[in-house]
Amino acid sequence: MLSQMKPHLEAAADAEPFRPEAARRLGLQAFTTGLSQTCESITSFMAQPQQLLIDIYDQLDVDAHAALALVYAIAQDKGLPSPLALDPVQRDIIERAGASPGATSRAMTTLTGTFLTEATALDGQTYWSFHHPTLWEGFAAWLTTQSHLLPMVLTGMTDQALLSRTDCLPDGSKQRQGTLLRIPSPLYQATAQRISPLLRLRRDPHMVFQDEYEREQSILSYFSRGSSNGFLHAYLVEDPELHTVLLDFEAPAKDDLRPRVLARLHSAGLLPEDVRQEAISHMTDLAVTAPDASWIEDNDWQKEAWHVLLTDEERESLFDHVRRELVPRLERRVDDWAYEFKFNGDTDNDPVDDALFWYSQAFERRLDNRTAGEFDRARDIYQQVREEPDEAPRGGAPGPAPYRRETPQSTQTIPEQRSLFDDIDR
Repeated sequence: MLSQMKPHLEAAADAEPFRPEAARRLGLQAFTTGLSQTCESITSFMAQPQQLLIDIYDQLDVDAHAALALVYAIAQDKGLPSPLALDPVQRDIIERAGASPGATSRAMTTLTGTFLTEATALDGQTYWSFHHPTLWEGFAAWLTTQSHLLPMVLTGMTDQALLSRTDCLPDGSKQRQGTLLRIPSPLYQATAQRISPLLRLRRDPHMVFQDEYEREQSILSYFSRGSSNGFLHAYLVEDPELHTVLLDFEAPAKDDLRPRVLARLHSAGLLPEDVRQEAISHMTDLAVTAPDASWIEDNDWQKEAWHVLLTDEERESLFDHVRRELVPRLERRVDDWAYEFKFNGDTDNDPVDDALFWYSQAFERRLDNRTAGEFDRARDIYQQVREEPDEAPRGGAPGPAPYRRETPQSTQTIPEQRSLFDDIDR
């Protein structure tokens, strides 16, 4: 096999992107059985491994399918505990694959070193996991074609795995990094039924705040980035009161995922007009009290939600509101905000200073220099009152240039006619 590959390995090494893991697989019979010994096939193996992996997974027996499905369905970073201690859901996965627990356990051992790896954690427990993330991704792509396995693997996933490893985007959509399984539309309702109780847990007084926050952020991220219109519709059937969560966004709104979900629903035609108006009303209040300039137009991608939610007329009404309600009280409010910053401010992130700057810029673009000047003066006062960390002068001498290691020049050259892979089969 290596002798037949040798004429094409120079081209394989030049494949973009180059994946060391793909090069490792090129030397393993488990991955190259059936691989055509042509330059095109070998370079495709390196550069576009997913389709080849799907074909390879197709060739595995049902015991291997069951073993890989079990490892995939486990959400813990450590992997699947060894030896197997199966719960009812995991047994169901094995049965649906057409395997048995004993044969699946033996397949785990057979697959270790190629598709799987086995490692011992600090607690002394041994775990199986996929040998490399691309093997995981390839199995997920294969899994979407296996209707008999997919529902049970979803059931076997923990909440964390469901929210971090899957998406419900339309077929053909670009898969974002880290997403390993695309859920087909027939399973949207079942997926919505899994997620909706998780969002309601935010009201559980016994939950640790950090756990509650992280869970909610994962769900909101799933809605805003990983959901098709069809899935969002299916979810609203399960949780028609979703808007009660989404309207509770905080300043600065550009850092809150809830407006992004509102915008996503609005784009899909799924946001009731009264809910949109409530969101605008809440943003209008934050614009003055926080202050929060997340709604103004600029090129910051985090503010795209308000490009969707606000009409041009509504945005201009917001500017009028700021002129009337904030500017006359600006000097007094600046003192309050600066005082609060002294005790609660984050030296790495100052949303008040950020908002004052963007208000000044926005009013200047509208040729309202008087109002822009008010915000400039307010910002100067704010910066004088608050306590800032020491910073290097803007006009100071530049620091030393970063150290760069010089690449030593080789004193020997390899003759052009000799391939680096001459001895690959010796």
